[in-house]
Amino acid sequence: MWITRPARDADAEKLLAIAAQADPLVHTFPRDRASIEDAIARTNDALSLQIDVPCDEYYLMVLEDPAGDLRGAAAICSAAGSGGAFFVYRNDVIHHVSRDLKITNSVHALTLCSDLTHHSQLQGFFIGEGCDESWAASLLSRSRLMFAARERQRFGEDFVVSLAGCMDQDYQSPFWNAIGRKFFDMDLISAERMIRGARNGTLIVEVMPHYPVYVPLLPNDVRALMGQMHSESNLPFEILEKEGFRSDRYIDIFDGGPILVANASQIRTIAEARTYSIDASEVAETAERYLVANVGAPEAFRCVVSRATPWIGDGYVALPKETLDALCLSSNDSVIVAPM
Repeated sequence: MWITRPARDADAEKLLAIAAQADPLVHTFPRDRASIEDAIARTNDALSLQIDVPCDEYYLMVLEDPAGDLRGAAAICSAAGSGGAFFVYRNDVIHHVSRDLKITNSVHALTLCSDLTHHSQLQGFFIGEGCDESWAASLLSRSRLMFAARERQRFGEDFVVSLAGCMDQDYQSPFWNAIGRKFFDMDLISAERMIRGARNGTLIVEVMPHYPVYVPLLPNDVRALMGQMHSESNLPFEILEKEGFRSDRYIDIFDGGPILVANASQIRTIAEARTYSIDASEVAETAERYLVANVGAPEAFRCVVSRATPWIGDGYVALPKETLDALCLSSNDSVIVAPM
């Protein structure tokens, strides 16, 4: 049975193989052995903590197939920019008025800001080659939200996710070339590797322009691509859009890609997840499929897609034996269930 779970030390070699497949567009995915081992260590540390107020905890989830092979990974961070700031461009309108000349102008500008600092952040989503089942991608992406639904104290009330912006087959980004490259003096991929996809380093403050970028001064092709996503982002976007995430006033400071936001109360998985006790009754082959996660120690978190029959009024849910085995549960244990 396909499951998602937190990454552990033994996964390092398999994650390294996945990283070799990952598109450079997924700039928050750990790429080398040191980064992967650090991501796993941060996950282990976060899971071992008793959390009352979310800080900079990081959780890397992996997608495991029935053979025990890893087919993808995705992460969630408790608070974006914790210990600093999470920088984005905000779409603003700046008004210029001259009473003497009787001229009034409203100009579209991009302002470097940290408005989304401390939002819980979804990041590093990648599903491997040959894994074409849409429900598997949904399981991987939404398992992070199931974990957030189960462990609400570990996360904030607002969530954010950045999607890759438009670029050509050589990973040349018109937006980056028009703005960021003028300050970093390197191509986009080199810059992303240097800062490991972070948007909270002091380097951002030291190098990026502090004053608004006036959009009418940018080339037409750059303006047309602002807030537009790369085709590789279509799948994660579709999943997140169904969850209730929406693009707002913000775009990424490097590639100009869209930044989606949502309040926890608007996120479908979190809002609709319910806790049930397990019933040993049979489950029909035609029963609907749900996201199902175990309840217990954070480090033991498991999430699957399973047939289920919930009795909402009674607080019980019937689950197949294979689901109980995958979640390491038995009758009368508790689970969290959310609609697919």
